[in-house]
Amino acid sequence: MSLLNEAYIRIILPALQPESYGGLAGLLQHYRKLEGNTLEQNRKFQWAALLRLLTHAYQSSPFYRRRMDEAGVRPNANLTPRDFAKIQPLTRDDIRTHLAELCSDRFAPEELAEAATGGTTDTPVAILRSRSSLPEKNAAQLCFNRWAGFEPGDKVFYLWGARQDYSENPSWRWRLYDRHLMRRVWAPTSLFNESVLESYRISLNRFRPRIIYAYPTPLALFSEYLRDSGKEFHRPTSAILTAEPLLENQRRVIEETLGCRVFEHYGSREFAMIAGECERHQGLHLNPAVAFVEFVPVEGAEVEGLHEILVTDLLNYGMPLIRYRVNDCVLLGAEACACGRGYPLIRQITGRTTDVFHLPNGDFVPGVALTNRVLKVCPGLKKVQVIQEALDFFRVRYVPGADFVPADLDLLRTNLKKFFSDIVDWTFESVADIERERSGKTRFCISFVGRSEKVLIAANALK
Repeated sequence: MSLLNEAYIRIILPALQPESYGGLAGLLQHYRKLEGNTLEQNRKFQWAALLRLLTHAYQSSPFYRRRMDEAGVRPNANLTPRDFAKIQPLTRDDIRTHLAELCSDRFAPEELAEAATGGTTDTPVAILRSRSSLPEKNAAQLCFNRWAGFEPGDKVFYLWGARQDYSENPSWRWRLYDRHLMRRVWAPTSLFNESVLESYRISLNRFRPRIIYAYPTPLALFSEYLRDSGKEFHRPTSAILTAEPLLENQRRVIEETLGCRVFEHYGSREFAMIAGECERHQGLHLNPAVAFVEFVPVEGAEVEGLHEILVTDLLNYGMPLIRYRVNDCVLLGAEACACGRGYPLIRQITGRTTDVFHLPNGDFVPGVALTNRVLKVCPGLKKVQVIQEALDFFRVRYVPGADFVPADLDLLRTNLKKFFSDIVDWTFESVADIERERSGKTRFCISFVGRSEKVLIAANALK
């Protein structure tokens, strides 16, 4: 670690963003100590943290007092994991309906920060976080980053989000702050073509980042472009990938092209980052101080060992999230890793998959770029799925919510047009639900455009 990295940890980040990074050095030291514990030591630490949270929730949240009473559960020293599992899982519909009752009466409104649930098919729901938990959550993510060789203050190139997100921050002061103080550059993933990818290659060469932080699918596409272009490009030390499952062929093309190590992270907007891959690449470690994760076998799954996960946030006391269904699944493997850290392992994340949409003019849109921009503007829709049935024809399946009005579909059409312009046609279909597949995957963006059609698109684009 350089002196610059130390300065960012001890001085710069806490000074620039005290609410997010206050006490950062001490928190990083605390998490490093947990890494040195045994798995059993961390289990005991985690269970004690869970009991404290449950006691707090029972005493200060009307929703959880009622839910635990209904389950016959009392948070005390005699509570067992079997008892805990009697509490009914929390869903997004619960949050929509009981937001005020979920919050602790020990927190004033100004002590809570508004956020939103993440996800792909499901429409985001407003949640509240205790502001005091933010430094702990951010420090946990920085620890995962460290395993990938990413220290605070290192230059990072973000292949992330949609172009519309960045147009909302036009201030030159913000751009100056972002690039020269936070030392990061952003490259939106909402639309790819040769011109866009070439501009990203130039930006990569000029900025020369140590780290690339990206969605897996867009970075794999960018890597293929760099490989096939024959032009010079900067090679980072590591690439950190999150927001959708990392496929082996994606890992391979990124590592072979960029010549760097690839690390997968897993998190959600509700909990921040809760699992990360270490240098041994034997799976993803779960941080026991951040979340208590349960594994529920998926009946009838086509993949052996598939489990749905239920997550309890151990840090957010302002609005506890207990046994929350994130609608993701995992494959379990060996619990211990050769790295020796006392953090349990999951072998693989599944769910939240997206395809790439190829358009008649040769452009292509990574589906993962749509996840935030499509759903957030449509509060009356519970779930959305975008299906490309032909080069110029898309079907959108949606589940209307209790507050659905026709204007929600107008908003959805308008937002989709920002990505696809007028070169494709759309049809919209109301459905009762959008189910997870037997593989455990929830597919938000599906393309039925075959490889031969994609080759034809590319040929036409070159004419």
